[in-house]
Amino acid sequence: MSKKPHSVKVPTQYRATAKILKSALQQRKSIKALIAEEKHARVRSLQAVLKHYSDNRGAIESAIEQAGLLKDNPSLEPCLAKVLVTELIFGRKQLNGDSRPVQTVRSYQEKLQQAVSGAGIQKKAPNPRYVRINTNLYSLAEALEHLAGEEWRRKEIPADASYDDFLKAVKSMEEDEFMIDMHVEGVLIFHPKWGSYWVTHDLVRTKKFILQNKATCLAAELLAPPVGSTVLDMCAAPGMKTTHLCNVMQNKGRIYAVEQSADRYRDLCDITEQAGCEIVSPTFGDVLTFLPDRFPGVEYILVDPSCSGSGMQNRITVCDEPKDDRRLYLLAGLQIKILSHAMNAFPDVKRIAYCTCSLWKEENEQVVQRCLQINPSFKLLSCKKALRNKWNNVGDKEYPKIGKNCLYALPDSDLTDGIFLALFEKRREGEKD
Repeated sequence: MSKKPHSVKVPTQYRATAKILKSALQQRKSIKALIAEEKHARVRSLQAVLKHYSDNRGAIESAIEQAGLLKDNPSLEPCLAKVLVTELIFGRKQLNGDSRPVQTVRSYQEKLQQAVSGAGIQKKAPNPRYVRINTNLYSLAEALEHLAGEEWRRKEIPADASYDDFLKAVKSMEEDEFMIDMHVEGVLIFHPKWGSYWVTHDLVRTKKFILQNKATCLAAELLAPPVGSTVLDMCAAPGMKTTHLCNVMQNKGRIYAVEQSADRYRDLCDITEQAGCEIVSPTFGDVLTFLPDRFPGVEYILVDPSCSGSGMQNRITVCDEPKDDRRLYLLAGLQIKILSHAMNAFPDVKRIAYCTCSLWKEENEQVVQRCLQINPSFKLLSCKKALRNKWNNVGDKEYPKIGKNCLYALPDSDLTDGIFLALFEKRREGEKD
């Protein structure tokens, strides 16, 4: 004898996701923290559904209202409804089980789809999957040979192609194609469909490939420490940029990589060892307490401090997050301290790259402006020129001599995470603007 619909339980995965969504909306808790607390569900599945909701929540809530789903079914729990609609319209396009909530939402599928289509809303297109070759362990030639063996087709563009031409080529890639990035040679670009494919790939597991967004690869690319140089990575964990610096230097020289969080320091040690970084010296502690005698001869410094993370595309937000001026003020204060320490404490420094994954001016142009005011021995270099002028987005023109020299990578136009970059150079004695 079959169970009645109302006696069939909602699948655990849907209930766990709805519980997290409800807590996030009502208590303004972090989605990341709530997922970490969930013990009885598949984390990747939770993240996928909540990310779809985060990207399309306006369309989902509008469709629910237009279809009359909650109005017609007042006993249907609202957050569970949002989860089920998300999965049905923007996720896997199907629902598991035969519980009453699942059957109810299924019965509204046509109305929900019409509401979304009628509003002209399309699912937000994900950005490409970026994979960086770890040249400590694997060469570009080996990578290309392996990909050919997996029947990937390389899509090439002319050497004189513009940045806009490059972006058009990326957007029009077929599913079985890949490209080599025009700015960072070791970065490979794949169709968005293959985002999760690479997570479990053997080349990633063995650290021959590193999953790193193209935007964050620009930090090491612009700092460009020569082979054999001495580098300080001031806020190094989890270590993606550290391993990239090691690649740029061909694993020759010295990289001091500092991290003050014990857990993140262990992650840093693990990845640099697994990635074959022979020149990296992980150091546990607060970089503001370290002076030149601890890191002698430092010539190049990467400053990638804690920031708001407002540019990160893997962030999941389920409600409008108001700008937190107090938090930005505190973050900027720390960022200025760390960047100024880089400029003052190391007498041999030649070049400094400052990087955030933030789109707020308070953490970007304003930090650069303040540090130049209190450290006049440094000047800004043009990030755009360093990329052969093949870039579009620079800083805010309201900051004279600063904005035009800084760089933004923006998710919608550059198909990357959102980051900010500034490049400083030590002035020669007597040099003025």
